[in-house]
Amino acid sequence: MAPPDSTSAPAGPPTASTSTSPDSDSPGAHVLADSNLPTELPSELSFDLVFSWRGQKQAITVQELDTVGDLKMLLWSLTSVPPERQKIVGLVKGKLPGDEQEVVELGLGNTNKKEFLLVGTPEGEEAKAKAVGPSAQDEADVDYAAAETRKKADQAVQSARNRRKLKEAADKLELSIMAPPRPGKKLLVLDLDGCILDTSLWKHDNFAFPTEMFARPYLHDFLRLVSPHYDIMPWSQTSWRWLESKLAELSMIGPTRKGDYHIVSTVDRTPMFSIYSERDGKPFAHEVKALGILWAKFPGQYSAANTIHVDDLSRNFALNIANGLKVKAYKDALTRDRMSSDKELLYVARYLLQIADHDDLTQLDHSRFKHCKRALPPGVSDPLKLAAPSASPQQQGQPATTTSEAPPPPPPPGGQRPQ
Repeated sequence: MAPPDSTSAPAGPPTASTSTSPDSDSPGAHVLADSNLPTELPSELSFDLVFSWRGQKQAITVQELDTVGDLKMLLWSLTSVPPERQKIVGLVKGKLPGDEQEVVELGLGNTNKKEFLLVGTPEGEEAKAKAVGPSAQDEADVDYAAAETRKKADQAVQSARNRRKLKEAADKLELSIMAPPRPGKKLLVLDLDGCILDTSLWKHDNFAFPTEMFARPYLHDFLRLVSPHYDIMPWSQTSWRWLESKLAELSMIGPTRKGDYHIVSTVDRTPMFSIYSERDGKPFAHEVKALGILWAKFPGQYSAANTIHVDDLSRNFALNIANGLKVKAYKDALTRDRMSSDKELLYVARYLLQIADHDDLTQLDHSRFKHCKRALPPGVSDPLKLAAPSASPQQQGQPATTTSEAPPPPPPPGGQRPQ
């Protein structure tokens, strides 16, 4: 699904596109072949549409297996109006169906053109707190460790629509290389929001504290410990402008970087696409982080065997369940108990060090990362020792003296403890 070359091109009736076999050297071909999926895609009807937004008309094209959710994502890419703020008027009679509905079932007909109106506020034109904080939809999760949901994930991988989405995402992905991949190193894909950063109050007008106060305790210890063994790629379900801002303010990149962390590149929300599952017995659409597009971008360097994906939302693992390590979400960063007791990143660091020499990470049960009995690399101390009272003076009521320890809580505004 993509906009046509010219916005002035006339829209026409649905046309059938032929099945396609991706160029064998393209990232799209690699991602399908490496995932053991058929590389030939079936033919689909194409629908040409025209939408109006802020007084301007623009032509777009969607495929029959695209969904309402896919249409919203396309509109978001062209207008910066995120799906949750979009109001689509005139595309269908009555209420627009749910995101899981396929375009071919919308009754668009064989008219020469189908026009509709888009209403919504673009990113950057809203209050900062709304721009960076997770929504209720973002926080909803799907447990893909359960047998039934795992079956649905397997079905999603095989569907023609999702195979096309995977190919398109791999072909379109453009990465800015910050540090070259190192031969023989594994890949750590690292989530941000809720994983290493609490964004629930970050940048909120009433809590204008430094970003460091919202970083998960021991973040820089974690990065320092794993960098010798893993190339790192932060992947955030947000736009690139917020992603880079967060990483810079966390002192992970840029002139204020606190360590020699081997961050190869960063990935934002752009290559993510939605799949459809069930939650509480109802259809549930959610985006996924398809690791295959990274493997296709670095053939011979990264693969399912040497990649670990750390995230607080298991739904992001849907297409690569065996590579996912789910951590507890980090919230309420400004409360003293969270800042003094959260050791999640130390447990993850220890586990990543324990499996650093394993040949195939997909053969491990990452859900038991806190209970792994494998030996640490020679000469490496247990990261959990950093949480001992002698290493964490803030646990004794004293201010922290190094940036690698859990930071002390800020004074509550107006004498009130944050709720």
